[in-house]
Amino acid sequence: MKKNLKKVFVSLLTATTIFTSTGPVLANKITVNMPYSIYQNIEKNNISSGVVHEKIMRFTTAGWWNINVLRINLLDPHTEIKSLINPNGMPSRDKVSSMVEKHNAVAGINGDFFNYSPMPSTLGALIENGELLTARRDDAKPLLPGFFVDFLNTANIDYFQRTMEAVNLTKGNKININAVNNVSTYFDAVTLLNKHWGPKSIGTKFHNDLVEVVVKNDIVTDVRVGQEAIDIPEDGYVLIVRGYQKSQELQTFSVGDSIELNISSTPDINNIKFSIGGGSYILKNGELNRPDLDSPGNAPRTGIGINKDGTEVILVTIDGRDTSFKGVTQEMFGAIFKELGAYNALNLDGGGSTAMAIKPVDSQKAVIVNKPSEGAERPVVNGVGVFSNAPVGELSYIKVSTDDSNMFINTTRKFTVKGYDQYHNPVTIDESKLVFTQEGVNGNIAGNSFKALSQGKAKITANYDNITSSIDINVLGNVKDLTTDMSNFNIDINSEKTLPIFYGKDENGYQAKIYPEDITFTTINNIGSVANGIFYSADTSVAGVLTAKLGEGIENILVSIGSEGKLVERFESLDNLRFSAYPETVIGGIGLSSDAKEGNSSISLKYDFSQGENTRAAYLTLMNGENIGLPIQGVPRKLGLWVNGDNSGSWLRGTIKDNKGNSHTIDFVKTIDWTGWQFVTTNIPSNVSYPIVLEKIYPVETDNLKKQSGELLFDGLTAFYPPTLGNIVLPTPSTLKDSKNIKTNVNKDGFSFAIFMEPKGLNQLVKYDASSKIKSKINTHKIAISLNGMSNEFVKGLTNYARIDASGAYKRNKHQDVAFINVNTGKNGIRETNAEQWNKLKADLNGTTENNIVLLFPTPIFGSNGFTDTLEADLLHKHLVETREKGKNIFVVHGGNSNTSDLKDGIRYIGLNTKTLGKPEDIYDLSIIEFTVNGSNVTYTVSPLFEKPGVKVGK
Repeated sequence: MKKNLKKVFVSLLTATTIFTSTGPVLANKITVNMPYSIYQNIEKNNISSGVVHEKIMRFTTAGWWNINVLRINLLDPHTEIKSLINPNGMPSRDKVSSMVEKHNAVAGINGDFFNYSPMPSTLGALIENGELLTARRDDAKPLLPGFFVDFLNTANIDYFQRTMEAVNLTKGNKININAVNNVSTYFDAVTLLNKHWGPKSIGTKFHNDLVEVVVKNDIVTDVRVGQEAIDIPEDGYVLIVRGYQKSQELQTFSVGDSIELNISSTPDINNIKFSIGGGSYILKNGELNRPDLDSPGNAPRTGIGINKDGTEVILVTIDGRDTSFKGVTQEMFGAIFKELGAYNALNLDGGGSTAMAIKPVDSQKAVIVNKPSEGAERPVVNGVGVFSNAPVGELSYIKVSTDDSNMFINTTRKFTVKGYDQYHNPVTIDESKLVFTQEGVNGNIAGNSFKALSQGKAKITANYDNITSSIDINVLGNVKDLTTDMSNFNIDINSEKTLPIFYGKDENGYQAKIYPEDITFTTINNIGSVANGIFYSADTSVAGVLTAKLGEGIENILVSIGSEGKLVERFESLDNLRFSAYPETVIGGIGLSSDAKEGNSSISLKYDFSQGENTRAAYLTLMNGENIGLPIQGVPRKLGLWVNGDNSGSWLRGTIKDNKGNSHTIDFVKTIDWTGWQFVTTNIPSNVSYPIVLEKIYPVETDNLKKQSGELLFDGLTAFYPPTLGNIVLPTPSTLKDSKNIKTNVNKDGFSFAIFMEPKGLNQLVKYDASSKIKSKINTHKIAISLNGMSNEFVKGLTNYARIDASGAYKRNKHQDVAFINVNTGKNGIRETNAEQWNKLKADLNGTTENNIVLLFPTPIFGSNGFTDTLEADLLHKHLVETREKGKNIFVVHGGNSNTSDLKDGIRYIGLNTKTLGKPEDIYDLSIIEFTVNGSNVTYTVSPLFEKPGVKVGK
């Protein structure tokens, strides 16, 4: 087939170069205003010989740009750009990461725009090694540009035009072929389908009058009208069409006729090594170009560019439709390409299709490096793949890495070293020859593990045959608090479980990972033991406590060993059971069977997955009257089920719904690979909210190639409950205490200030002059600061030296050695409220001469009520930490729904309840933050303004 598609009667080219502009030549120059950049970070990594991945995180006045770039050196003899398609055929969409793995590429991006209906079809042409893999109908408008690379590795962007004819050499007539491996709704265009389409033709899938002419080795072997799909010849093709005139033309071909394919194209297909279609020529000869295809607004984008001298191809994705990433227009995308060094650039499919995957030569799995807007990759019709054929050379360099650059004194950190040749291929090294050394702190090194014995900045260096690599480590002080994400777990008797990751915090709130082997573990109730980070359970069913301790940090994990099974459903009747299937091509049903494990009967589920593609499932739905879901009492940790298997290889799953209405998928078994009865179990997800209901049990098949059918029997649904702990006194878990959160007296040269909210309407709400008490408290301080403004009436009773209204626009104040900076975040973020505040804040943080900085925000920074843009919150924290490390003391005070205090990386985040008062008892939620400043020593307390009746508040 490849040979046939490369036959050419007439070439439209007359010059020696293969690339000639054939599209619109009108001046379509446009301009865009690039947003101001607030912050940018660029990470660069070599993926393979001639391929570099850049990750650019840029925060602008228009929002975040998450830009991922692949730079491909066209002069590198070991690097190629080729197509990515699903091996099952053109209409079979696939994820970019999956295609990168299947084709053993080192990287890839999604490709051309495509239609979904009637079957996935591209808008442009896909060419590989001079063979036309797909092309939409030749009368489709508008004519769209494509990206091309010839066999000399010269790249260009151009408008692809072609004519293709099937000439009947036997009868002397010919017919124009309108499309290749690309179908339209009415099938009224003559279309060629070959092996790249898939194994089967269309047949009667959509219409009963489709004409199909089968050609094998250039000879017509069959002419079919309205018949079932036929196998597409490996060394041939099928021509299809419907509609009276074109059907009549195609039916002039007869069995035995000799057929020749002729292709004429610009650029010349015979010279094209790789080509992919696109949407718009967004950057042309260094100037922004008006888009060819309408794709308005800010959106995720994917594109491909070429530098001016043609030596580098630039693949780019930019994310959008996210709380942080907003995307860009096509015009702005062109400007970004120009900034990245492109001279010409093409916009590819974007939106939910935007994806970039990398698989460095030392990796087995491809990793998505951008953030798909739909939360996961969307299957697409094709992609642009980057390939490396570099030979493995001698060791050129090594890289040393670890899992956390922070660690605590008297703990260990392990290091990994990898070797690479000059092409960035992995090279095996003899770990016994590695020599590690440290400098900057005291410590011991054993193998690849370093134990710190003093606090400070350390440098760990790995030496391998005089090739070295280093990494910086920050050794923190003593552990003050210890935490882990796991609060409890259930485990079978005589079993083992790898313990979770533990984290510690020092006195300033700096965090680091701690290995289990550095922690002392004790148990309550003889539940088991810990060795090398693994918990080994006891040989009896019991509940107890596993306590972790390091320094002053203590963390408890509740542990239950074994469980008790309680029968939930015997399946003796069909009354509360229903059958359904997905998709509608799946057939089956349920019934009672006398072959039972519990009682007199079991449930039979018959299913047929032989029709349809992609995911197919047959559901046994459990009912509770008219409601879906069988209630499961209590707090079970597992569900179990007797299954009479059919050795079908299907996946047996279930769904449960929890008390909050959230659905969870559970797996009984990955593969049904047995016959006869077998008991299978599944764990209940740890994030469910009890009580739960079991909604469905179902076999499912996700592999297109598997078409099994069978029958399963279900019986004895059982819930398993862990033993209860009972009344046990647990060791008190640690909490990080802020040494600055204490009451101190004001020295002679010191001063104090109070931060509060004005409780508007308080006196009317409680029916007495409660505001006077608040003002009296505020007046004991030199400076009064309100997070929600101060009315004229409230100000009348204040006698402070100075008052600050922190509810308005950005402003900086100062007194003695304290700078007060209020930032407006009324729209749940700095940029969204007023982006210009960022410039002022950065300048003030860098230029402030005062040693103490108090930042005032009307809203929280972190958490569910914090900044909508969580990346902006993290960026703010980063700038504050950098400022602290220059010797500044930083306190962040913000409004919110409660009083909070958090010490994070040396930054104190103090929250004040600023909720509007709604009822008289809300007066007891009013608090005041009182600061004492004695030179460089700044302390604070958060205290209620009104004492609740019957509750004595300590002084």
